[in-house]
Amino acid sequence: MPRSIRSTESTPERIAAEHAVLARRVQRMTGELTTAATSRMEDTLPWFTALPANERASVSLVAQSGITNFVEWFSAGLETKDHVGDIFSSAPRELARALTLQQTVELVRTSMAVVEEMVEQIAGTNEYRQSYLRESLLRYSSEIAFAAAEFYARAAETRGAWDARLQDLVLDAILAGSSDDALLARAAAAGWDVNKHVLALVGPVPTTQVAIEVHMEQIRRTAKAAKLDVMVGVHNDRMITIIGGVAESDNPEIIAKPFVGHFGTGTVVTGPIVSTLQDAHHSALAALSGYRALSFLETSPRLVDSQDLISARVIAGDTAAIDPVVTKIRNELRGDTRHTLACYLETAPTIEGCARVLFVHVNTVRYRLRRVLEVTGLDPFDPTDALTLRIALMMERNSTDL
Repeated sequence: MPRSIRSTESTPERIAAEHAVLARRVQRMTGELTTAATSRMEDTLPWFTALPANERASVSLVAQSGITNFVEWFSAGLETKDHVGDIFSSAPRELARALTLQQTVELVRTSMAVVEEMVEQIAGTNEYRQSYLRESLLRYSSEIAFAAAEFYARAAETRGAWDARLQDLVLDAILAGSSDDALLARAAAAGWDVNKHVLALVGPVPTTQVAIEVHMEQIRRTAKAAKLDVMVGVHNDRMITIIGGVAESDNPEIIAKPFVGHFGTGTVVTGPIVSTLQDAHHSALAALSGYRALSFLETSPRLVDSQDLISARVIAGDTAAIDPVVTKIRNELRGDTRHTLACYLETAPTIEGCARVLFVHVNTVRYRLRRVLEVTGLDPFDPTDALTLRIALMMERNSTDL
């Protein structure tokens, strides 16, 4: 019982009698109290009126439950805590998603303030009853605060486990090449904007399980700071990260750079930027292909674009990696330019030597090789690009489409 009513004049019989009187009066005013609480929220809580109609209805239900449960708690004798936790059972999932803990505290405080303002109306002019009711309200508010904290802690734990499960399902679907509605629905449930561009990263796994968890969380924080979506998981000896919310014009390596430090020791490979989450499979495949091809290189940088590993990817077995280059050579390079490229790469690997073989001026050779760079993005004078172009020429000759 509230301490202030335990005076020398307060016998157990008197306390029980006064409590019974107040309990009946509180019960009679339940409807009036809940109506007043809802009106007060609309008048004093801007975030409440800004909620969508369905969420506002759920929050109103919880506020009304707060009043009702106070009445039940008070009527039960103030000793049980069963009714206190019940305030959140009416719409727990909706409440956790719609409101922050601070807003929930404001909600309860507003409801209890309405009851406190009506203490005189409930208890009458009897100061003893007024004091008893006010102290009961303070105790109830304290119990509610603890119940709210516990509720949000459980909700956060459940949401974290659910989000992790959703992320794993989406990541598995991406790697399997699924692009059905289930993929989009799960990604949307995980908070993704499924219509924005996507980029995949593949790299080595940190050395220990603790390090893996720490670095995966750091990847999530890095993405959040950059206002990007992210999914990250470990598959065998590779850590795979899918980044969403990038722009089509972004440079993959620039986007990837802040995340690289959270992979294990070794090279991280970026896939190309693709238009939607449904296309993320293509970016992930390219990054995985590039990561497997690293063993064919003597050295590699900390971060590399899968497009810079095309020749190694072909040698590693991903012959489709060079298809875009083959298509550009076939469809966009004139016969004389393609012939000049073949001569330079396979017969006379100098401009002067190529000019002599073709009986053209050296500037003509230079012009045609610059045209190759313009069309394919690959420089015949760069050793790595030259190898890719030479393989593409061989693949183009062997194509059954010719």
